[in-house]
Amino acid sequence: YYSGHADAAGLHLGDETLAYEDLKAQVAAAPAAVRVLILDGCRSGGLTRVKGAKAADSFTLSLEDKLDVQGLAIMTSSAAGEDSQESETLEGSFFSHHLIAALLGAGDADRDARVTLTEAYAYAYRHTLRASGRTAALQHPTYAYDLRGRGDLVMARLDGGRGLGRLRLDVPGTWLVRDGDDEGPVRMEVTTEEAGVPVVVPAGAYFVQVRRRDHLREYQAVVGAAQVTDLAAVPFEQVAYAQLVRKGAAPQVHGVQILGGVEGAALVGQGVTPVAVLGYSLDLPWATLGLRGRFGQSTTRDGDLESTVRSGALGLSFERVFDPLPWLSVAVGLLGEGLYRDQRFAASRATTPDRAAFGAAFGGLAALETPLLEGLALRLEGGATTHLLRVAVLDNGAQVGAETTTRTAAFGHLGVSVRF
Repeated sequence: YYSGHADAAGLHLGDETLAYEDLKAQVAAAPAAVRVLILDGCRSGGLTRVKGAKAADSFTLSLEDKLDVQGLAIMTSSAAGEDSQESETLEGSFFSHHLIAALLGAGDADRDARVTLTEAYAYAYRHTLRASGRTAALQHPTYAYDLRGRGDLVMARLDGGRGLGRLRLDVPGTWLVRDGDDEGPVRMEVTTEEAGVPVVVPAGAYFVQVRRRDHLREYQAVVGAAQVTDLAAVPFEQVAYAQLVRKGAAPQVHGVQILGGVEGAALVGQGVTPVAVLGYSLDLPWATLGLRGRFGQSTTRDGDLESTVRSGALGLSFERVFDPLPWLSVAVGLLGEGLYRDQRFAASRATTPDRAAFGAAFGGLAALETPLLEGLALRLEGGATTHLLRVAVLDNGAQVGAETTTRTAAFGHLGVSVRF
């Protein structure tokens, strides 16, 4: 195994370069039945390219299930011409990290407590490619082999080892395992596609996180030597991604709100107005920004004049959100809206013309949110807005003029918020 600097010609060993052909010849001449060479360096795929190998889907590579094997296998972290990338979070290279995770159990596809060469490569290939897909350039590990015999080569046995225990990951997802607490060094990052995957770790205490669709689960687990700790039996804390954004641990979270409620009278004679609200939100570390549309309809009466008022609004909101409890978020903020009102009078008073006008409203709001299901939260909000509007001046039912006025009305809404 080699991890270090390399180029298309060979490995950089101090001031010298060890050519890939020389390295391959030395490994092939080693007095062992099976020789496995693993290279983690830039452009190390030049070694497998000599035999005509190329980056390929790892699932197409398999060996027969027989008794023993001999020969030479070469695994490289990247194809010829590609850089091998590192991660500050993992404190190492993508390839080596995922190869080690595979050997510690994440790569045991058939759950037989054995990780074979093919299984290790399959896992390392898939997850190195996925991790490098978030960067500017993809990285394709390569695999060339000349193995003969009756079986695949077992690289790791998961049911032995002094001072080791197993951590069973209870749900599918991307797992991050840290030594000690949430500030400890990263032990491994593992992506599982099934529930109950065991991984081997030294006996000790671990802080474990798993990413779900809209939240993190956080566990504090202790693994004993020669024991299995099943995270399904370990209490966990659930942290919504919106809360992580506000802690600076995630970049942003989108949301959609569907609310219904009532609003107070903004016009003389107008009663309580039922309203429906559809909103979009963007959670950022320093605030939550929102865009919302609102529609309401009510009946008003001014003396013997009866009319139906339909109102629509498009507004922006700015909220500061606090998370006093894992299951409760509290928000306070400002709201500004552009309004359109359409007032139509009853047919019995056809002499009174229908009216339509634009206006604006500004005010404050407060909200409470608590999670219900994965991705879904219950939201209760209320506040008051001051409406700036143009109203008609009437004399005995006849319009004699118009004036600009302000009216303050309270509102309350209840509904759900979906974040993604």
